[in-house]
Amino acid sequence: MTPPNSTPQWQTLLGCLTAACVLIVGAAFSMTSYSSFNLTMGDLADYLLNFDSASMEQQILATLRAPRVLTSMLIGVNLAVAGLLMQGLTANPLASPSILGINAGASCFIALTSMNLVFLPEVSVSVSALLGGTLSGLLVLSLGGFFSAKQHPIKLVLAGIAVNALLVGVTRSALILADDMAYSVLNWLAGSIANITWQDWAAFWPVSLVGILITLSLARSLNLLALGDDIAVGLGVNISRTRLITCVAILLLTTSSVAVAGPIAFVGLLVPHIARKLVGSNHFVLIPVSALLGASLLMWSDVMSRMVAFPAETPVGVITALIGSPFFIALAVRSKMS
Repeated sequence: MTPPNSTPQWQTLLGCLTAACVLIVGAAFSMTSYSSFNLTMGDLADYLLNFDSASMEQQILATLRAPRVLTSMLIGVNLAVAGLLMQGLTANPLASPSILGINAGASCFIALTSMNLVFLPEVSVSVSALLGGTLSGLLVLSLGGFFSAKQHPIKLVLAGIAVNALLVGVTRSALILADDMAYSVLNWLAGSIANITWQDWAAFWPVSLVGILITLSLARSLNLLALGDDIAVGLGVNISRTRLITCVAILLLTTSSVAVAGPIAFVGLLVPHIARKLVGSNHFVLIPVSALLGASLLMWSDVMSRMVAFPAETPVGVITALIGSPFFIALAVRSKMS
């Protein structure tokens, strides 16, 4: 059973095809555009079909562009799907990993542990991100009344803004105390994928795959939850278990992305709304389309980050913030009026 969906089948198919085409064109353009070397579509075709290790252009595509493009696509997938899950879990159109403090918590813990502060144990970046995202997310949900009988969307967002401000303040204070590492950490906190390597990709994709597979397994339960808790329980959904599994998927998707590229905002807020406009509210279709759109958004944002001050690079997190901030304001105003 799925929630009511007035989207015609032809529109759903068109939306899927459009998202796929935008992704394919974006991948090709991202591989070849804004490079100090003259990279062409012919070089890309040769790299994919007839790789020549003696070609400088193909070596650049293989060692620099390919891991960057793949990682940007997967980060976009992760953040978009995590935002979709958060909006479904909280029934709040303003919910996203950046708004509800998960990004800030993961970033804060990574920044603190990377500075080798004596009161913190030495743990990996992924573990730091997971711990920080979990604690900050639980704090926001508690303060925002998520666990109470009656939820209020604006209260949850205000709690997220407050916790975000606190965590940003803690992170900046730590940067002042560790001045020798401040520049590198600040660059990472802006959200950048400029220096992604195949090693980063190898550590990133397995965790993301687990989160994506968990998300796909939740499609039916999310459809039923959209009908209301009482109806979902009557149709056999274990709400507590579904919420717990959903939280695990959100944390895996978000914290793994923050660990590899820093906090990148607004992808999880913007993409699910666009996807619903294209294909409706059936999560069996909504999840993969959100993934395609998220990958496309971050990949095109990465292209723009290279274009703005070429040959220098602007962090991709700055581009997504510029795109997403007006959208967030419009959503907040609409939610307040409704």
